[in-house]
Amino acid sequence: MRARSHGLLLVVTMILLAPAVTARARQARVEDVEQSLIHDPSYRVRVGAALVLGRLGKPRSVPVLVRALSDVNPTVRASAASALGQIGDPAARDPLVRAQQDPNSMVRRMAEKALHALPEPSRRAPPPTTEGRHIRPAFEVKPMGDRSHHAGPALRQHMRDVLTAELTPVGDVAGSASAPARGYIIDGVIKNLSFAMHPDRVEVICSVQLVISRQPTGGVFLLTSGEAVVQKPRRHFRTQSRPGMEVEALEGAVRGASEDLRRHLAQQ
Repeated sequence: MRARSHGLLLVVTMILLAPAVTARARQARVEDVEQSLIHDPSYRVRVGAALVLGRLGKPRSVPVLVRALSDVNPTVRASAASALGQIGDPAARDPLVRAQQDPNSMVRRMAEKALHALPEPSRRAPPPTTEGRHIRPAFEVKPMGDRSHHAGPALRQHMRDVLTAELTPVGDVAGSASAPARGYIIDGVIKNLSFAMHPDRVEVICSVQLVISRQPTGGVFLLTSGEAVVQKPRRHFRTQSRPGMEVEALEGAVRGASEDLRRHLAQQ
């Protein structure tokens, strides 16, 4: 049953991303992913379903993702919060505010970042002017790489999502749109993702690297890196805890790398 669930989600994801699929078929497949998020017994499949729905960005999926904020697995809840931030529907604001009280720290962090990504109903950014201080920088975030050979597509996409959430408060993040004169291209890679069992604890180490180039000149603006370590007492460790530890370590590493970038931008 579990292998069948993984296969179903993989097929659905491939069909959803295929450019030739009809609107009616795409809608039916979105429903399949939404059902997987709520009903699939495998938490890995539920995590993957939340990431797919966030990438698709359909407001129709908001109620299902809000429901997933109550999932028994914290990684599913965190992925649902991240997906709601990607979709950016104001209807998710109150559920995300409640998710900030989640007992799991990873869920609380992702809910906070998702809230930052939602549009502010009562505040509008000042219009761009000829003075640079009012012009927000634009970022084009490229697909993330994996030099460690241990991170799957979902984790690499999650790295991109976390980086986007980190940069959204300070600039305009686009996938492939042309950036204005003051723009940046960001390439990233997971340099290391390791898991180790010690006599008293288990440990996940993740390190990432970002290369930020100026657009359109292509000159390198900044090379920055980040690393995070997540530990858990060995007596409390279960095999199913490992993906959540990897996600938490990845998020910490990305935050460290992006903090250096934000600091340099503030000095420009």
